Amino acid sequence: MSILRLDGDSAFPPPPRDVATHFGEQSAPRRRRVLVVDDERLITDTVVQILNIHGYDAFGAYSANDALKLAENFLPDFLLSDVMMPGTNGIDLAVAVQEMLPTVLVLLFSGQAGTSQLIEDRDLPFALEAKPIHPDKLIKTLENLGRRR
Repeated sequence: MSILRLDGDSAFPPPPRDVATHFGEQSAPRRRRVLVVDDERLITDTVVQILNIHGYDAFGAYSANDALKLAENFLPDFLLSDVMMPGTNGIDLAVAVQEMLPTVLVLLFSGQAGTSQLIEDRDLPFALEAKPIHPDKLIKTLENLGRRR
């Protein structure tokens, strides 16, 4: 598997912008896309693998800046991001991605107590799960978010 490095800090290359043209109109329906962001590479890579196994097209980034670059081309249906990261945090990343892609659904995850208060204080429509999250619960949560659309 090749890895795209944007500023030395991204995992997994984004698919072509127009997937239908790239693979032909006869291809299967588009799988839901998830952009996974966590500064802990092992977490990002593991979650990407889990989501790909469960039928999603998942790509990862190790920083908010790289996630923004990927989001422009990858056009995710979901953003799954850690909250506490160096530089831009996951909440500010989610706001920026939703400004760029208003239909993206956001699931934040955090191992820090009090994160839910940060989201509530800003009155943001983001789902939040505790970290670590069991793979079954992650898949169920994304399915539930997808049904809200």
